[in-house]
Amino acid sequence: MSEETKLFVQYRREGTDSEPETHAWMAGADALVMNPCACTPEQFADLPVEMALLLGGDPERDAGWLKNGHCYWVCTEGLEATARLRERWPDLHWVPQLAVFKPETSYRFSGPAVGEGFSFYMPDTAAIQGWRVSDGDVLLSEAVTRTAELGFDTLWLHSEAAESRGKGLDLEVLDKVRGGPLSIWLSGGVSELKYLQNLARTGGASAVVVGEDLARESGMERLRQALIPRVPLQQVPIRVGQGDASAGTV
Repeated sequence: MSEETKLFVQYRREGTDSEPETHAWMAGADALVMNPCACTPEQFADLPVEMALLLGGDPERDAGWLKNGHCYWVCTEGLEATARLRERWPDLHWVPQLAVFKPETSYRFSGPAVGEGFSFYMPDTAAIQGWRVSDGDVLLSEAVTRTAELGFDTLWLHSEAAESRGKGLDLEVLDKVRGGPLSIWLSGGVSELKYLQNLARTGGASAVVVGEDLARESGMERLRQALIPRVPLQQVPIRVGQGDASAGTV
Protein backbone atom coordinates (compact mmCIF):
# COMPACT_ATOMS: atom_id res chain seq x y z
CA MET A 1 0.00 0.00 0.00
CA SER A 2 1.63 3.22 -1.10
CA GLU A 3 -0.67 5.80 0.46
CA GLU A 4 -1.19 6.37 4.16
CA THR A 5 -4.24 4.88 5.82
CA LYS A 6 -5.80 7.54 8.02
CA LEU A 7 -6.87 6.69 11.55
CA PHE A 8 -10.36 7.69 12.64
CA VAL A 9 -11.51 7.12 16.23
CA GLN A 10 -15.04 6.86 17.57
CA TYR A 11 -15.52 9.37 20.36
CA ARG A 12 -18.08 9.00 23.13
CA ARG A 13 -18.30 12.26 25.00
CA GLU A 14 -19.44 11.57 28.56
CA GLY A 15 -20.50 14.54 30.62
CA THR A 16 -19.61 18.18 30.05
CA ASP A 17 -16.85 18.80 32.59
CA SER A 18 -14.02 16.65 31.23
CA GLU A 19 -10.62 17.97 32.21
CA PRO A 20 -8.32 18.94 29.31
CA GLU A 21 -5.69 16.37 30.28
CA THR A 22 -8.15 13.51 29.80
CA HIS A 23 -8.14 14.28 26.10
CA ALA A 24 -4.46 13.53 25.63
CA TRP A 25 -5.18 9.95 24.57
CA MET A 26 -6.75 11.11 21.28
CA ALA A 27 -3.80 13.21 20.12
CA GLY A 28 -2.53 11.77 16.85
CA ALA A 29 -5.92 10.70 15.46
CA ASP A 30 -6.73 12.04 12.01
CA ALA A 31 -10.40 12.53 12.90
CA LEU A 32 -12.99 11.81 15.56
CA VAL A 33 -16.30 10.14 14.71
CA MET A 34 -18.93 11.73 16.89
CA ASN A 35 -22.56 12.53 17.48
CA PRO A 36 -22.85 16.28 16.80
CA CYS A 37 -25.50 16.52 19.51
CA ALA A 38 -23.05 15.27 22.15
CA CYS A 39 -20.27 17.75 21.45
CA THR A 40 -20.52 21.40 20.52
CA PRO A 41 -18.11 23.04 18.07
CA GLU A 42 -16.69 25.04 20.97
CA GLN A 43 -15.98 21.87 22.95
CA PHE A 44 -14.47 20.23 19.90
CA ALA A 45 -12.12 23.19 19.42
CA ASP A 46 -10.48 22.29 22.75
CA LEU A 47 -9.69 18.74 21.60
CA PRO A 48 -6.28 17.84 20.10
CA VAL A 49 -7.84 16.61 16.83
CA GLU A 50 -8.50 18.83 13.84
CA MET A 51 -11.15 16.90 11.90
CA ALA A 52 -14.64 15.79 13.00
CA LEU A 53 -16.87 13.22 11.29
CA LEU A 54 -20.44 14.13 12.20
CA LEU A 55 -22.33 10.84 12.15
CA GLY A 56 -26.00 11.37 11.32
CA GLY A 57 -25.63 15.13 11.48
CA ASP A 58 -28.54 17.39 10.52
CA PRO A 59 -27.53 20.89 9.34
CA GLU A 60 -30.82 22.37 10.58
CA ARG A 61 -30.57 20.80 14.02
CA ASP A 62 -26.78 21.10 14.26
CA ALA A 63 -26.47 24.57 12.77
CA GLY A 64 -23.61 25.42 15.12
CA TRP A 65 -21.33 23.15 13.09
CA LEU A 66 -22.01 24.88 9.77
CA LYS A 67 -19.19 27.37 10.27
CA ASN A 68 -16.68 24.63 11.09
CA GLY A 69 -14.72 23.92 7.93
CA HIS A 70 -12.94 20.93 9.44
CA CYS A 71 -15.72 18.37 9.42
CA TYR A 72 -17.41 15.79 7.24
CA TRP A 73 -21.15 15.22 7.37
CA VAL A 74 -21.81 11.46 7.31
CA CYS A 75 -25.23 10.25 6.18
CA THR A 76 -26.33 6.70 7.03
CA GLU A 77 -29.64 6.85 5.14
CA GLY A 78 -28.38 5.69 1.74
CA LEU A 79 -26.85 7.17 -1.39
CA GLU A 80 -29.90 8.97 -2.72
CA ALA A 81 -30.67 10.51 0.68
CA THR A 82 -27.08 11.72 0.95
CA ALA A 83 -27.31 13.25 -2.52
CA ARG A 84 -30.50 15.12 -1.54
CA LEU A 85 -28.81 16.53 1.55
CA ARG A 86 -25.88 17.66 -0.57
CA GLU A 87 -28.29 19.45 -2.92
CA ARG A 88 -29.69 21.40 0.04
CA TRP A 89 -26.29 22.13 1.58
CA PRO A 90 -23.78 22.00 -1.29
CA ASP A 91 -21.05 23.77 0.67
CA LEU A 92 -20.76 20.90 3.16
CA HIS A 93 -18.60 17.85 2.53
CA TRP A 94 -20.99 14.87 2.55
CA VAL A 95 -19.94 11.23 2.85
CA PRO A 96 -22.40 8.32 2.54
CA GLN A 97 -22.02 5.39 4.91
CA LEU A 98 -23.32 2.04 3.68
CA ALA A 99 -23.66 -1.20 5.61
CA VAL A 100 -22.10 -4.13 3.74
CA PHE A 101 -22.93 -7.78 4.22
CA LYS A 102 -22.37 -11.11 2.55
CA PRO A 103 -25.48 -13.29 2.27
CA GLU A 104 -25.16 -16.74 3.77
CA THR A 105 -25.15 -19.49 1.18
CA SER A 106 -28.55 -21.14 1.02
CA TYR A 107 -30.08 -23.73 -1.27
CA ARG A 108 -33.48 -24.07 -2.84
CA PHE A 109 -35.15 -27.13 -4.28
CA SER A 110 -35.21 -27.17 -8.09
CA GLY A 111 -38.78 -28.43 -8.08
CA PRO A 112 -40.41 -31.67 -9.17
CA ALA A 113 -38.50 -33.67 -11.73
CA VAL A 114 -39.80 -33.85 -15.28
CA GLY A 115 -40.07 -37.32 -16.71
CA GLU A 116 -37.23 -39.47 -15.41
CA GLY A 117 -35.04 -36.47 -14.53
CA PHE A 118 -33.68 -35.68 -11.11
CA SER A 119 -34.65 -32.97 -8.65
CA PHE A 120 -31.81 -31.26 -6.86
CA TYR A 121 -30.93 -28.32 -4.62
CA MET A 122 -29.57 -25.15 -6.20
CA PRO A 123 -27.45 -22.51 -4.42
CA ASP A 124 -28.95 -19.07 -4.01
CA THR A 125 -27.43 -16.83 -6.69
CA ALA A 126 -27.37 -13.80 -4.34
CA ALA A 127 -24.89 -15.55 -2.08
CA ILE A 128 -22.72 -16.61 -5.02
CA GLN A 129 -22.51 -13.07 -6.35
CA GLY A 130 -20.98 -11.91 -3.07
CA TRP A 131 -21.02 -8.67 -1.10
CA ARG A 132 -24.10 -6.49 -1.02
CA VAL A 133 -25.16 -3.26 0.69
CA SER A 134 -28.25 -2.70 2.79
CA ASP A 135 -29.15 0.41 0.79
CA GLY A 136 -31.55 -1.19 -1.66
CA ASP A 137 -30.02 -4.64 -1.16
CA VAL A 138 -27.85 -4.30 -4.28
CA LEU A 139 -24.42 -5.62 -5.13
CA LEU A 140 -21.53 -3.68 -3.66
CA SER A 141 -20.11 -3.15 -7.14
CA GLU A 142 -23.37 -1.52 -8.23
CA ALA A 143 -23.37 0.70 -5.15
CA VAL A 144 -19.80 1.82 -5.84
CA THR A 145 -20.71 2.69 -9.43
CA ARG A 146 -23.76 4.63 -8.28
CA THR A 147 -21.72 6.48 -5.65
CA ALA A 148 -19.32 7.70 -8.32
CA GLU A 149 -22.20 8.61 -10.65
CA LEU A 150 -23.66 10.82 -7.94
CA GLY A 151 -20.35 12.66 -7.70
CA PHE A 152 -19.13 11.48 -4.32
CA ASP A 153 -15.40 10.95 -3.90
CA THR A 154 -15.55 9.00 -0.63
CA LEU A 155 -17.58 6.02 0.59
CA TRP A 156 -17.68 4.64 4.14
CA LEU A 157 -18.31 0.88 4.28
CA HIS A 158 -19.32 -0.59 7.63
CA SER A 159 -19.73 -4.29 8.38
CA GLU A 160 -22.13 -4.90 11.24
CA ALA A 161 -21.35 -8.61 11.19
CA ALA A 162 -17.63 -7.95 11.62
CA GLU A 163 -18.37 -5.49 14.41
CA SER A 164 -20.42 -8.13 16.23
CA ARG A 165 -17.69 -10.77 15.85
CA GLY A 166 -14.87 -8.46 16.88
CA LYS A 167 -12.45 -10.65 14.96
CA GLY A 168 -11.13 -8.20 12.42
CA LEU A 169 -12.26 -6.18 9.44
CA ASP A 170 -14.01 -7.76 6.47
CA LEU A 171 -10.97 -7.22 4.26
CA GLU A 172 -12.54 -9.17 1.41
CA VAL A 173 -14.70 -6.11 0.80
CA LEU A 174 -11.62 -4.20 -0.32
CA ASP A 175 -11.01 -6.69 -3.14
CA LYS A 176 -14.31 -5.53 -4.66
CA VAL A 177 -13.45 -1.83 -4.61
CA ARG A 178 -9.68 -1.79 -5.03
CA GLY A 179 -8.45 0.48 -7.80
CA GLY A 180 -11.81 2.20 -8.15
CA PRO A 181 -12.55 5.92 -8.24
CA LEU A 182 -13.48 6.24 -4.56
CA SER A 183 -11.61 6.70 -1.32
CA ILE A 184 -12.85 3.93 0.96
CA TRP A 185 -13.30 4.25 4.71
CA LEU A 186 -13.66 0.87 6.41
CA SER A 187 -15.04 0.01 9.84
CA GLY A 188 -16.25 -2.91 11.90
CA GLY A 189 -14.32 -5.53 13.85
CA VAL A 190 -11.08 -3.84 14.94
CA SER A 191 -10.68 -5.10 18.49
CA GLU A 192 -6.90 -5.65 18.49
CA LEU A 193 -3.79 -4.12 16.95
CA LYS A 194 -3.18 -7.17 14.78
CA TYR A 195 -6.28 -6.40 12.73
CA LEU A 196 -4.81 -3.04 11.74
CA GLN A 197 -1.62 -4.85 10.75
CA ASN A 198 -3.69 -7.16 8.56
CA LEU A 199 -5.22 -4.11 6.90
CA ALA A 200 -1.76 -2.62 6.33
CA ARG A 201 -0.66 -5.79 4.55
CA THR A 202 -3.80 -5.90 2.43
CA GLY A 203 -4.15 -2.23 1.56
CA GLY A 204 -7.05 -0.67 -0.28
CA ALA A 205 -8.58 1.55 2.42
CA SER A 206 -7.82 5.25 2.71
CA ALA A 207 -9.08 5.30 6.31
CA VAL A 208 -10.06 2.90 9.07
CA VAL A 209 -12.32 3.52 12.05
CA VAL A 210 -11.47 2.12 15.49
CA GLY A 211 -13.30 2.29 18.78
CA GLU A 212 -12.43 4.59 21.65
CA ASP A 213 -11.70 1.69 24.02
CA LEU A 214 -8.96 0.31 21.77
CA ALA A 215 -7.53 3.79 21.22
CA ARG A 216 -7.32 4.44 24.95
CA GLU A 217 -5.91 1.00 25.72
CA SER A 218 -3.28 0.81 22.98
CA GLY A 219 -2.38 4.46 22.52
CA MET A 220 -2.47 6.39 19.29
CA GLU A 221 1.21 5.85 18.48
CA ARG A 222 0.88 2.05 18.55
CA LEU A 223 -2.25 2.22 16.41
CA ARG A 224 -0.49 4.35 13.82
CA GLN A 225 2.55 2.09 13.81
CA ALA A 226 0.29 -0.92 13.19
CA LEU A 227 -0.99 0.78 10.02
CA ILE A 228 2.47 1.11 8.51
CA PRO A 229 3.00 -1.57 5.84
CA ARG A 230 5.94 -3.83 6.62
CA VAL A 231 8.14 -4.65 3.65
CA PRO A 232 9.14 -8.32 3.90
CA LEU A 233 12.85 -9.00 4.04
CA GLN A 234 14.21 -10.45 0.82
CA GLN A 235 16.61 -13.33 0.93
CA VAL A 236 19.71 -12.52 -1.07
CA PRO A 237 21.88 -15.53 -1.89
CA ILE A 238 25.53 -15.12 -0.90
CA ARG A 239 27.91 -16.65 -3.39
CA VAL A 240 31.43 -17.45 -2.35
CA GLY A 241 33.93 -17.27 -5.18
CA GLN A 242 37.06 -19.37 -5.51
CA GLY A 243 39.20 -16.50 -4.33
CA ASP A 244 37.11 -16.18 -1.16
CA ALA A 245 37.26 -19.89 -0.51
CA SER A 246 41.02 -20.05 -0.86
CA ALA A 247 41.63 -16.92 1.21
CA GLY A 248 41.00 -18.85 4.40
CA THR A 249 43.31 -21.72 3.61
CA VAL A 250 46.87 -22.00 4.82
